Amino acid sequence: MKRFLLVALHSLPIVLVLLGAIKAHAQDGNAALYDAVAPAGSAYIRTLNLAPGVAEMMVSGKTAAQKINGGQLGNYLFVAPGAQKVTVNQSSLELNLQAKSALTLVYDGSSLLQIADNYVEDTKKAQIAFYNLTDQPLALKTLDGKHAIVDGVTPNQTGTRMVNEIKIGFAAYAGERNVAQFSELFLKKGRSYSYVVIAQGSGYRTIGLMNGLDSIK
Repeated sequence: MKRFLLVALHSLPIVLVLLGAIKAHAQDGNAALYDAVAPAGSAYIRTLNLAPGVAEMMVSGKTAAQKINGGQLGNYLFVAPGAQKVTVNQSSLELNLQAKSALTLVYDGSSLLQIADNYVEDTKKAQIAFYNLTDQPLALKTLDGKHAIVDGVTPNQTGTRMVNEIKIGFAAYAGERNVAQFSELFLKKGRSYSYVVIAQGSGYRTIGLMNGLDSIK
């Protein structure tokens, strides 16, 4: 069965997606776990904090900041589309956020890098986003390297794909070389997942998680 699932995974066409429909939360039998409900047409923004200390993301119109620990990827914060000022510690951006869009800000302690995520509403598949924060092209593959899930992601970019439900581990490959591994996750339909490779010293570190959602008034 696992072999069949891997073959099916490999045969899917690449589709650019990231954030699943929020309404799927109430359909998977665990609605009580998700207390944040985004209004229709919201925009979504989050911060990947590469600095060692806590980062505080403040969005205009919100009365409180979202705090992201050092080296961590924050949950998406849903906001009204349109002109928004976003501040992470002392770094700010003036953004024009579109409805049904998603954005990841990479904070290095002094500046912000924007990575435009891809948004789709689909409750039938699990959604994978692979982020390459290194200085060379990488691919997200099955652990054995035989099947590319998201291929050819250039530095400071992301690539995405939809897959069937499956419990599986992935690895980042530079050509044929396995450079970093991710722990197994159960990829559930209607949910989205982030896999991040970050250059660290002479090597790499990874973040692999199911995306979350925050509501801050």
